[in-house]
Amino acid sequence: MRWRPRIGLRAGAVLALIWLAGGATATAQTYASSTQGPFYAASENELRSRKLMRGLANIFLSPAEIPNQAFQEAYRTSPVTGAAVGAVKGIGKGLKRAAIGVWEVATFYAPMANNYQPYIEPEVVFMEYIH
Repeated sequence: MRWRPRIGLRAGAVLALIWLAGGATATAQTYASSTQGPFYAASENELRSRKLMRGLANIFLSPAEIPNQAFQEAYRTSPVTGAAVGAVKGIGKGLKRAAIGVWEVATFYAPMANNYQPYIEPEVVFMEYIH
């Protein structure tokens, strides 16, 4: 005898409607925020602190671009050649990420032209593996 969940057709339909209604009424923001909700947007202070933390993370994690790019290039091409080419690419991207991190730390209090948005994608080195 197999176990089957005892949910009625009406309850399933109601749950589906609630899910659809919730997805339809959600508004998309132009920035990621941990305090987004239906009644308020992210505060200016939260955007500033996110920019400051992103800048600090980019400064301190910029050397991690070397093995990250070496792995990605080795995965795309051949292991030996890709690792060598990726290491060189990683040095360039790491320097770029460190410079952007310094800029974001120096200007974290002002929205600048990009309105607190990241200057480089992904925001931090290993973000592409998280999402």
